Amino acid sequence: MTLLVCAAAAAACASSSLSPASPGASPHPGSVSASTSASTAPSAPAAAPAGSATREGCGDTPVRQGSPPAWATVNAPVLPFVLGREGNAVGYLFTEPLRAGKPQNPANKILWYVRERRGEYSMRVLAHPRGGTRPVVELSFPSGAGPGEIYPSITEMPEPGCWTLDLTWGANHDTVDLLYRR
Repeated sequence: MTLLVCAAAAAACASSSLSPASPGASPHPGSVSASTSASTAPSAPAAAPAGSATREGCGDTPVRQGSPPAWATVNAPVLPFVLGREGNAVGYLFTEPLRAGKPQNPANKILWYVRERRGEYSMRVLAHPRGGTRPVVELSFPSGAGPGEIYPSITEMPEPGCWTLDLTWGANHDTVDLLYRR
């Protein structure tokens, strides 16, 4: 019985399209707190997916348009995206440019697709200015969204600039650099 309910819910979600105004696309806001934790060292950038054009980004992470990796396409929005350095996470950007502070209408919505199974693990994000260690912004996004391995999020940074986001879910990890403007 539980399996039938889950299958029906997944089918209903799969038939709806994700758009900034749709109820299924509403983000789970993360908590923001100061921390003194240092982040891990960045790894080599991932190769661009075939057929994708790049746009302005920052650090090692260009903003891409075109074909995302195949594992990040189930019910995916057709939006610009970023690909993590290790190739384990794709972030679809509902807002461009991302804005520092607590912007509204629109907020900095990012829909994260992860390659590795998320299970019941929340996505933990530790962010800091690229090349720096402070300030550190800590965000957390629950694993309850579906279908697929996704995490809806609102990612707010306190200051403009290039920010490095270390993404962790369970034993999995990836890193992206995102540009925030005033």
